[in-house]
This record gives sequence, C-alpha cells and structure tokens, in this order.
Amino acid sequence: MNLPPIHAVDISSDRAVCAIEVPADLEAFRGHFPGHPILPGVVQIDWAVRLAGLHLRIDELSVRDFQVKFRNIIRPGAPLSLILQIDRIKNRLSFTYQSGEVVMSSGQIKLGTKL
Repeated sequence: MNLPPIHAVDISSDRAVCAIEVPADLEAFRGHFPGHPILPGVVQIDWAVRLAGLHLRIDELSVRDFQVKFRNIIRPGAPLSLILQIDRIKNRLSFTYQSGEVVMSSGQIKLGTKL
C-alpha cells in the first residue's frame, strides 16, 4: 500500500503533524463502496503506523493492538492533517485525522516493543 502525498511535516519531540492528501485514484477505493467511495479504516491505520515509523522512529512491525473511532467519512481527494503522538511510557501511538478543525477519525495503537 502506498503512502499518501505528503505536503508538509511538522515534527516536535514525540509528535508529528503531516499535511496529506487522499489520492482520488487510490486502489483501496475500488469496491469500498461503489458510487460512494470512503477511505477504509485499514488504510488509515496503515498510514498512521508507517508515517510514525518514518517521522517518530517507531518499529512498524511491533504493532499489537488498535482501536479506532470513525466520526466522519473521508472521501477521495480530501486534504487532511494527520496528527501522530507517541507515548513512550505507555508504549502507545495516538493518531487523529482532521479536515480543518473537524475530526474525521482518531485512535490508539498499542506497540509491542519498548520505544
């Protein structure tokens, strides 16, 4: 699975904010759902983990468990901010997808190895 186009990244300590765009031609939209494409949750989790691996130096292979809350539908072409926050004591990655000030989805990912 490819990463989305990244327009900017702001990194500070254990936090990264990535300005991304959801590609309109993303293969994951095919069949999810015909005529009304929405960004699948598995893609949202994948992007959060992989971008945290790139910008916050976590081991992508150490993901053990996750929980996600979907609040709004993410459509093709949407510009988003992906906010990533590492809690190294609790060994957890938190993520939030936002469109402006509107939260689209958020979640936490438990990591299997100490950070």
